Amino acid sequence: VDHSLRRRMATAKRDELLRLQQSAQAKWAAANPFEFDAPEAPVPGEGKFMATFPYPYMNGRLHLGHAFSLTKAEFAVAYHRMQGKRSLFPFGFHCTGMPIKACADKLKFEYETYGCPVPSFPTAAPTIAYVEGDTVHLEWLPPTSTGNFPLEGYTLLVRERLPGGPDADFVARETGPFTGGDEANGACRAAVAGLPEGALVSFAVETVLGGGAPGRRSKATAEIKVGKAAPAGGAADKKGAKKPRSKVAAKAGGMVHQWDVMRSLGLEPEEVVPFTDPLHWLRYFPPRGAEDLKEFGAGIDFRRAFITTDANPYYDAFVRWQFLRLKDKDKIRFGKRPAVYSPKDGQPCMDHDRRSGEGAAPQEYTGIKLRLLALPPCLKAFEGRPVFALAATLRPETMCGQTNCWALPSGQYGLFETKGGDLVVCSARAARNMAFQDLLPAFGEAPALASVPGHELIGLPLHAPLSPYERVYMLPLPSIKMNKGTGIVTSVPSDSPDDYVNFMELKNPGKQRHFGVEAAWVEPFDLVPIIEVPGLGPCAAKAVCEELKVQGPNDTDKLAEAHDKAYTDGFYKGVMTAGPFAGKAVQEAKPLSKAQLVSEGLAFTYLEPEREVISRSDDECVVALVDQWYLVYGEPAWKGAVLKHVEEGMDFYNPTVRGFFVDTLHWLSDWACSRSFGLGTRMPWDPQFLIESLSDSTIYMAYYAVAHLLQGGDMTGQTVGPAGIPADQCTPELFDHVFLGAPAPAGLPADALAAMRREFCYWYPMDLRVSGKDLINNHLTMCLYNHAAIWEDQALWPRSMFTNGHVLVDGKKMSKSEGNFLTLRDACARFSADATRFACADAGDGTDDANFAVDTVDTAIKKLAKELEWIRAQLGADAAAAAEALGRGAASPADALFADRWFATEMLRLGQACRHAYERMAFRDALRLGFHEFLEARDRYRLLCPGDSDSALHRALVAQFIEWLALFLAPVCPHWAEAVWEALGREGCVVRARWPALEGTPEPSVEAQGQYLTRAVRAMRLQLDKAAKAQGYAPPPGPKALRVYVAKEWPAWKLTVVDILRKHHDPATNEIGTEAMKAIAAEPSLKAKGKVAAQFAAGVRADVAQRGAAALALEVPFDEAALLRDLAEYVAKALDADTVEVWDDAETAPEPKAYEGAAPLQPAAVVIGAQPAAPAGGQGGQDGKGGADKGGKGGKGGDASSASSKSDKGPAKAPGGAGPSEAPKAEAAKVKAATKEGGKKGVDIAGAADMMLGLECYCTSIDSAEAGLALLQA
Repeated sequence: VDHSLRRRMATAKRDELLRLQQSAQAKWAAANPFEFDAPEAPVPGEGKFMATFPYPYMNGRLHLGHAFSLTKAEFAVAYHRMQGKRSLFPFGFHCTGMPIKACADKLKFEYETYGCPVPSFPTAAPTIAYVEGDTVHLEWLPPTSTGNFPLEGYTLLVRERLPGGPDADFVARETGPFTGGDEANGACRAAVAGLPEGALVSFAVETVLGGGAPGRRSKATAEIKVGKAAPAGGAADKKGAKKPRSKVAAKAGGMVHQWDVMRSLGLEPEEVVPFTDPLHWLRYFPPRGAEDLKEFGAGIDFRRAFITTDANPYYDAFVRWQFLRLKDKDKIRFGKRPAVYSPKDGQPCMDHDRRSGEGAAPQEYTGIKLRLLALPPCLKAFEGRPVFALAATLRPETMCGQTNCWALPSGQYGLFETKGGDLVVCSARAARNMAFQDLLPAFGEAPALASVPGHELIGLPLHAPLSPYERVYMLPLPSIKMNKGTGIVTSVPSDSPDDYVNFMELKNPGKQRHFGVEAAWVEPFDLVPIIEVPGLGPCAAKAVCEELKVQGPNDTDKLAEAHDKAYTDGFYKGVMTAGPFAGKAVQEAKPLSKAQLVSEGLAFTYLEPEREVISRSDDECVVALVDQWYLVYGEPAWKGAVLKHVEEGMDFYNPTVRGFFVDTLHWLSDWACSRSFGLGTRMPWDPQFLIESLSDSTIYMAYYAVAHLLQGGDMTGQTVGPAGIPADQCTPELFDHVFLGAPAPAGLPADALAAMRREFCYWYPMDLRVSGKDLINNHLTMCLYNHAAIWEDQALWPRSMFTNGHVLVDGKKMSKSEGNFLTLRDACARFSADATRFACADAGDGTDDANFAVDTVDTAIKKLAKELEWIRAQLGADAAAAAEALGRGAASPADALFADRWFATEMLRLGQACRHAYERMAFRDALRLGFHEFLEARDRYRLLCPGDSDSALHRALVAQFIEWLALFLAPVCPHWAEAVWEALGREGCVVRARWPALEGTPEPSVEAQGQYLTRAVRAMRLQLDKAAKAQGYAPPPGPKALRVYVAKEWPAWKLTVVDILRKHHDPATNEIGTEAMKAIAAEPSLKAKGKVAAQFAAGVRADVAQRGAAALALEVPFDEAALLRDLAEYVAKALDADTVEVWDDAETAPEPKAYEGAAPLQPAAVVIGAQPAAPAGGQGGQDGKGGADKGGKGGKGGDASSASSKSDKGPAKAPGGAGPSEAPKAEAAKVKAATKEGGKKGVDIAGAADMMLGLECYCTSIDSAEAGLALLQA
């Protein structure tokens, strides 16, 4: 096989699509088909449609993730435009917040530290791959840049000290290249041997550069103890370190430098330097984002594009107006509120300011103070002062059931003094959070008075608040996580399954010896019943662990299930039986218990992020109480109005999505909307604060209505637009007039104000908002809140929102390390815009993650190119003649063939179904119906027509097919559709063309006959294949002939079977239960039929699953035998035969047993003269995968048993063209190759195999009805 030729052919097809792309975009640039203005007067019968997409953040190029989501809006707008509506898709570019400034500052730091314009970076800290006795094996990856100096090697540095000894300096151990070999994937490797046993060691590497340049030292590894044979990082064995996380990270040894990120965007070193200025990002990336979208063929009105922040004075004025009106309506307030906070940035870190942890909110705990009744050795200096172990709990009402406390023996704790003078033992991480919550003496400072090793806490007696025991003990729990809570955990084994299994395990003397636990710390303590839970009793944890047969602490899956059940049932159904609030429901007792503990000084409120949050400045965030402006989301009246709109006034296209919004409305509350640093708009009444990036992005969709008039197409807002109003005259009064209908301000052009007001009133409300599902929890819900606050008239609130899942590329998350990260620009160049859009449409429309399959892209390229070739061949040079043929209309019923009537009704049916799919935002279905199945219908029509070429096709139907195909596919593949539109000789742009009217109803009888043919051919092929495989039959030499038996009526035994199946049919589920099969087996009248009755019943059940109750109907709506005789040539083609005899008379049937296998609408087929295959011979045309050359008419005349034959046009060749002697293996290989070429991995099309004569592939661009494998393989 000449693979290079195939590659050139594939590239040629892609290049043809790129040429179409350039041509169409040049045409659109001249015609501006995507620009719409509000009409000065209403246009009868004309509607409008406005869709928006969250403006992407401009700290880089747009990528495939952006493209996938925005296509949902793009396809919807394109469809509604073709319905004759003025359809607007505006687009903005988001620059507000910390990310751009953080990136610019990081780049500036790198230049100052490592050099400019080409830095010399160190490696990251080496990875300790594994330890062998006194030898430590290290790995690291080379630095990404060495300042243009040659990298000559590395110096390996080692630091050693004894436990408890003073710090030591690094000492050079060895210098060399340390290359790791081919299997190291570019990593360097070193083994440091002869280290003192028991010593604490750490390592670093320093680059050795040529030209006298100074080397750069890496950060050090964490200390490890020599002789401890456990991995300290990377892989857990000798096979090497973990696979690098990303391409940039791999090169940097785990370090991602901002300079490397900028270089990965294709920037030269000198081009990177200006990005130390945050404003340069605003000048560079938004225009390139617009260029990429144009290359993608997005139907955007770029006159309305804008950037955010005060760098755009017009948008800045709009946001200030919005916040003034929110404050006027008491939706914004000021005070100390808990917020996720970046100590490094000195301000709240909201979702868009985070590198990780988006969506994480402050988690409130009750900090329980358990007094130490004895101090460990490390705290002897604090004798005489009360010292507490600080435990964080979510269940303060259960403290009356404490039997012990847990600590991590290997954990490192600290002693900290609170603002009230208490001394508490907790993790340093918890103390850091407390320092920002006014719990420690100085804000933001958490100095440790002493270090407390976890093992010294084990066995200490404590006084636990509300516990019935005077003293409990600190016990070891290896599963404690030091990055959650305080590192110390209360224990209530009666109601916590985790506590129960660990506490009961320590009752075992062997486990006591293993953990060094004394019996006196455990044995005297029993479970304390505190909550009565229906179904679980007074000790829910014990009951649920026994019910689920939890084996112990390591039975993690069952333990997690037990935890969920015990906590859920206990909280929602439980009643307190102990403690100060006995008799109250647990839900009621929880806040009361916390309030009492806090008031008595036994506890306090402690907060931390519910999971790790890392800011864009690479800072681990805390929860802080800070003075800030905040929006009062969750305020009852405001929330109630939005909730009603969500439940009654909006379309979400998916009931699950509506539920997501309802859930978010029930938990979303006060939201910090101010911060101190970054880019954005200043708070109008308090300019020391900036408005955070999610809060300035909630009603900007309204600004699209007037952006082109104010800014004149200049996205930076530095140009005064057609309205002639400078930015400093965009006062709150102006926006009150435009958006709220207040009186017009004096001194401004009346016609400009009228035009702005007209634009807003025309385009609002927004018809569709499209976004990824991850924005439901913040932006999308906040959008609804803010619309409800600014516009009291619900008619101006968003009408619908569509959300989708994330997109995978070939089933994997898009990342550089996987090699599947695609910018939008790269995708358009590599695949073409239309093939990329095609794969986006095919990827899926639900909230689950979608899959952008490169195989689908390849299939799209081949199909689009091949289909365009077929269309051009059909139209020929005279496109006008084709248009004239279209104008003549379809064939009249009197002279139309069945094939013509079927094709006309099938096109209408598919078109109407495709229209419905577009309307419901089901774009994968629209692609399936309007492209895949539409092509399938065309190919089946070609087979139904007599003859071996396309000359028998009705020209008007062909022209209609071509036009409708272009229109159906135009929203998804507009460049390709534009080329077809021009080939048809149509004027204007296809993106502005009208969708077909699709009037009328598909002819039911014709549709039913077409569906019957599909089912019948499929069933007969299966019958023939099964018979050939089961009995080893081979056709006789020469032409292959079939007998098809048609039953006029049901035999009595089949009527009995159908009657039983009908009784067990559930119309709601369209299923027939297994009880029906039992009833058939037990029916006395069917005993003589044996397995045959069950086999028949199974077939009917399968048919019911496809067709519903219609499969159980006993009436035949048309003459089945006559239809098969009329279309005998098609049946012969489909079953790879030369002649077909149709028999419908049981009395004269040559094979009564075969006839008995038929039923109404379920014909049976047999090969005439088939014989058992010779051991050494091939099977020729069996299995519908080939056959001998065919010729001759055959047939017996015109009576009831007469045969209909293929036409007498001479010999024809079946798909594959293989003779009867060809080996099955070779034939199978051909079929496999054809299958791959035809796109088997693409959309599954019911009936495609039938239409393609048994070839299990989806070729929709064959040049003749008889073309097969040879053509496909070419």
